[in-house]
Amino acid sequence: MTSSGWNADLGLAGGTARMRRRFLTALLLAAPIVAAQPGGSRGGGEADRARETAVLEAVFRQQLREHLDATERARGTVVCIAVDPGGAAQSPSREFMARLAGETAVRRASECDPRATGAVEATTLRPAIIVTAGPIDWIADDEGWVAVTYYRSARWSARRRYRVVREREGWVSLGPILLDGPL
Repeated sequence: MTSSGWNADLGLAGGTARMRRRFLTALLLAAPIVAAQPGGSRGGGEADRARETAVLEAVFRQQLREHLDATERARGTVVCIAVDPGGAAQSPSREFMARLAGETAVRRASECDPRATGAVEATTLRPAIIVTAGPIDWIADDEGWVAVTYYRSARWSARRRYRVVREREGWVSLGPILLDGPL
């Protein structure tokens, strides 16, 4: 688009260069305020990172309950976790893993191998389930929808969204979001 077309779209046609500079300055100053609103782009501050970490922990704890029943635990199945902040999944940090230290069946995704016949822990060949959580779609300050992918084998895997909310005791994953509509 030409600069005159851009100026006309913004209601600046015929305006002076000084007016255009003022408008652009105001626009640039307002952008961080808009980005900080619920549902908007997050700035990545310490409070946002702490909230995202708590949400991901809630999702992984729920996934452990969902995937590791008594039968899977008896088989020695492990759950290998990864975080996808939006672009590429990666193994969580050691600090994040420390939050799940009480669960002996948790591994970092880098410790597992997603084979077509079934995921395994790379060093022991124990059966594994690879769970990737993220990105988080913020619905409100106290609610996020988290994309979760699990992989057991090429035939047994899925991608779902989970609803996570902040309650008095902390962040809780309520389970998958089921969207339905008329036929």
